[in-house]
Amino acid sequence: MFKSRWMNILFLMMGLLIIGSVIAFFVIDSLAKDKADVRNPNIDQIVNDLTVSTGEITTNIKGNHFIKVDFNIQVSNKSAKDELSKRSFQVKNAVIYVVSAMTPGDLQDQNGIANLEILIKNRVNGFLESGHVTHVYTTEKIVQ
Repeated sequence: MFKSRWMNILFLMMGLLIIGSVIAFFVIDSLAKDKADVRNPNIDQIVNDLTVSTGEITTNIKGNHFIKVDFNIQVSNKSAKDELSKRSFQVKNAVIYVVSAMTPGDLQDQNGIANLEILIKNRVNGFLESGHVTHVYTTEKIVQ
């Protein structure tokens, strides 16, 4: 190609460097998309990609009462959903700790439920590493 052997090697090295840079860009970009927060998700994204259900949790609360609760926790990205699914035992533990300190009166009105959701959100955000909790939805609540 070129008369000088070193010029051929230099040209080949530059070509490989450019190709390697393009490949590295696409790999890093695809990894970053998984960890990037989803802005303004539609309902399909929320349900399929960003929400984890705690399942039914029954525990005692103050005053010899019991509560049965179920939450759907929405997170900021797919990586956080995967992590939250793996940490389901920690989520259940957090719910039990938060709820066990409450009385039936604390959980009767809308303000009590909103407060419970905020407390759970803060507690779960304390151990979530790859994203954050955006919403906690109470899907079932029975106090006896």
